[in-house]
Amino acid sequence: MLFLDNSLVKKEYATLLLFLVIAILLAVLIIGASYFLARQNPESEKLSAYECGFEPYEDTRHTFDIRFCVIAILFIIFDIEIMFLIPWCVSVSKLDLLGFWSMIDFLIELGLGFFYVWYVRALDWD
Repeated sequence: MLFLDNSLVKKEYATLLLFLVIAILLAVLIIGASYFLARQNPESEKLSAYECGFEPYEDTRHTFDIRFCVIAILFIIFDIEIMFLIPWCVSVSKLDLLGFWSMIDFLIELGLGFFYVWYVRALDWD
């Protein structure tokens, strides 16, 4: 069993605490400096809605088109699936046949999902 000296452990935690305090102080300093040094005079264009498709000063009970959500969900799904491809491409030479064909199956399912989305015209915006 390994017994550590208490002074050594305290010194390591003191270093960690010092880094944590410096990080918090630096974050507060940067946020405070940006608040006090930056010009706080936003224009009407900056206060307007950003990429939502509706004017910001309409009735709040205005119906929201579901196509915005469908496009966002499809983007997230395909983006996450593409994220699985990067490590596979890097390590494809080190994989065995099971790892290779598992990813080929994944790519086929990804392609079938994309063609289904294309077939039902989920990406068409009329």
